[in-house]
Amino acid sequence: MIIRFLIILFWVYVAFTLLKILYRFVVKPAAPKQQPPQQDRIKGEDMVQDPQCRTYIPKARAVTRRINGELRYFCSEACARQHEERRGT
Repeated sequence: MIIRFLIILFWVYVAFTLLKILYRFVVKPAAPKQQPPQQDRIKGEDMVQDPQCRTYIPKARAVTRRINGELRYFCSEACARQHEERRGT
C-alpha cells in the first residue's frame, strides 16, 4: 500500500514538473513582450580631421586657422604651428 502511494506520488511530481516546463517554454513566450521605452539618442558633436596628424577631434574643441581662405581645424596649437611651418605660411 505504501509503495503504491509513493509510486503515484512520484508520477504526480513528474507530471507537475513536465507541465511547468511546458508552460515556461510554450505558453509564456506566446504572451506579447513589452518593449522597453525608447530613449532619445544622444546627439554627438561634429568631428573634424587634423590635416597635420590626421586625428579626429570635436569641432567645438579644435584650434582653427584660416589658410588660403580656407578654415582648417587642428587638435592643438603645436599641430597648427607644425602645419604652418611645413607649408611655409
